Amino acid sequence: MPHREEQTFTIDLHVVAEFPDDYAGDEDGLVWHEEFQRILKPRLVAAVFQALETDPRFKAKAAPRGRDPERALELELTFTPAVTRDRKPQPG
Repeated sequence: MPHREEQTFTIDLHVVAEFPDDYAGDEDGLVWHEEFQRILKPRLVAAVFQALETDPRFKAKAAPRGRDPERALELELTFTPAVTRDRKPQPG
């Protein structure tokens, strides 16, 4: 079995809406959050994967570890040192 090292990097995004004092509660069914889920969340996920693809030494894949997938994006980012940044394998 190969040696494995692991670290964690966390980004917590707290999605907040502020309303005027006369706001009557979530009578609107949390439409603002639905908008986030429908429009921004897919863009954020795509941007994360796009950023991670810029370095071929790292490979990202979905790796749920028990958190609600509607509320968290959990990825495993695997580093392969045998690949150089310009995508050529290093002589071994």
